[in-house]
Amino acid sequence: MRPVDELRDRLHAARRRAEIAGARADVLAQARAVVPELPRDADAGHLERAARRLVRRAAQDEFAREGITRIPVPEATGRAELRRADLASDAAFHAVVEDVLSAVEIVPSPLESDDAVALRDARASSDAYGLSPEVASDLASYLLGRAFLLRDEERDLDAYLDRHERQIREDMRSALVRLVRVPLELRSARERHHRIASGLAPDPAGTAHGAGTGAGTAGGAGSGASGAGAAAREALSQRARSAMDHARAEAGRAALGALRSGAGRAFERYGRGDDGGDVRGGEARSRDERGAADRARKQRMGGQQAGEHRTAEQTVHDPRSD
Repeated sequence: MRPVDELRDRLHAARRRAEIAGARADVLAQARAVVPELPRDADAGHLERAARRLVRRAAQDEFAREGITRIPVPEATGRAELRRADLASDAAFHAVVEDVLSAVEIVPSPLESDDAVALRDARASSDAYGLSPEVASDLASYLLGRAFLLRDEERDLDAYLDRHERQIREDMRSALVRLVRVPLELRSARERHHRIASGLAPDPAGTAHGAGTGAGTAGGAGSGASGAGAAAREALSQRARSAMDHARAEAGRAALGALRSGAGRAFERYGRGDDGGDVRGGEARSRDERGAADRARKQRMGGQQAGEHRTAEQTVHDPRSD
C-alpha cells in the first residue's frame, strides 16, 4: 500500500472514531437532560437501570395514591399482622397490581430530548405522590431507546424493548409484593397517603423521590409555598446546568484558563516575597523595615533638636550682642 493510501485510511478511521464518540456523547446528553443524576460517563447499563427505577418508583407511588384505599390493610402493620393478613394473595391486591401494570407499555419512543423534559415537568404528569405510571412508562421508553443506540451489539429495537418490558413488569410486580409484606414500606406508603389526602405537604421521603425524577411537587397538590420552593430549586438547577455547559464550551475553558493564570500571577506577586519566601516572611521584613525607618526618623529629629539647642546657646553668649 502506498504511503498516501495508508495515511488516507488512518484519517478516515480517526474521523469515524470521532463521529462515533460525538454521537455517543450527544445520546448521553439527551438522557441526562431527563435524568440529571446519571453519571457523565454513563453507559447503556446506566440508562436501562434508570428506566427500571423510574417505572418501579411510579408503581410504588401509584399504590400510595390509590392502592392503600382499595385493599384491606390491617390497622396494625407489624410483621406478624401482615403475615396473617397475607395481602399479597388477596384478590383486591391482584386487581391493583394488574391496573398498575396495564399502564406500562414500552414501545419505540417518538419523543425528542426537549419533548421528554417538557413531559416530565408538565403539571399533568405528576402530583404530590410523584409521576403517573403512564408518564413514567413513556420516559422509560425514551431512555431505553437511547440505551439501544449505545449498544453496538443490538440490532433489533423491538426485540430489545420487549425483553426490557418483561423485566420492567417483573420488577414492578416484585416491588408491589414487597411493599405489602415489609412493615416499614407499607407504613411509609400509608403515612404518605394520609398526609397528602389531609392536604398536608408530602413527607421528605416523597419529595426526595419526586426530585430524583425531576418532577417534585411543582405540578402536584401541595401548598403554594412548596410549589414555589420546587420552582426555585428547578431554576437553580437550570442555572447550574447552564454554568456547567458554559464551562465545558470553548469560551468557558478559555475564561477558566485566564482565571487560573491571573490567580497564579496574583499569588506570585502578593503571596511570595522577592526572595521566594512566603507571606509571613514578607510581613516580618515589612515590620523590620518600618522599625528601621522609625529609628532613623527619631535620630533625625534628635539631631535637629540638638542643632536648635546649640544655635540658641550661641545666640545668648555671642559677644557681639553686648
